[in-house]
Amino acid sequence: MMRARQAGFSLIELVVVIVVLAVGAAALLQQFTQVAVSLNINEETQTSAQLAQEAAEQALMDRRNLGYASLVAGTVTENLTGNYAGFTRVTTITDPSTSAACPAGAGCKDVQVQVTGSNGSAVLDLTVVDY
Repeated sequence: MMRARQAGFSLIELVVVIVVLAVGAAALLQQFTQVAVSLNINEETQTSAQLAQEAAEQALMDRRNLGYASLVAGTVTENLTGNYAGFTRVTTITDPSTSAACPAGAGCKDVQVQVTGSNGSAVLDLTVVDY
């Protein structure tokens, strides 16, 4: 009497498939970890850029509402709090004697805003002109 051959997978074939899937899953898990770190860095860089833009707009508003003389040369350092705890914003205003960006006969002040966080930073430079 002949026995019919049974269909299906052997135990060794199933173990090989499980090992291959485990190696693939480990590689994917490592990529997901890298994506999470990258997203955190990108978020902090974007927040830094927005905080720098906010300070630059404040300087322009002061120029418009309080006059050119309200932009006093110097450096202001802010350790931000609340939702922005961990960020430091440094605003530096300089009164250069000559600047390539300054039109002849006008007064100019350079404003640099630098914001740093634990994983991201941004720098914004602008020139304010007094005609």
